[in-house]
Amino acid sequence: MALTEQEKQRIIDEEKLRKEMQGKSVLVAVILSFFIPGLGDLYCGSWIKALIFFGLNLFSFILMFFMGIGIFLYTPIWFCGLISAWLSAKKSESRSINKVESSLG
Repeated sequence: MALTEQEKQRIIDEEKLRKEMQGKSVLVAVILSFFIPGLGDLYCGSWIKALIFFGLNLFSFILMFFMGIGIFLYTPIWFCGLISAWLSAKKSESRSINKVESSLG
């Protein structure tokens, strides 16, 4: 049984819509940032925020060994990195939903 052109186009449109709906996973973004600060933002496509958090955490990590004060910087920066990854993933999710809604009419 062969598909008509109209059915083929409907399947193609549904597949495009399904791919557009896929935002970034909040859980994956937070887990990535938990282990490597800035990686969750990188996963979500926020390159600048990823570089900033990675650089700040690296700087504070180095300060832990040389001056001992880095722990006071590292923990809040690490925590802010987790929140940033969560917000970036939520933003990605809402962008994909808005894109789908606008394509539906």
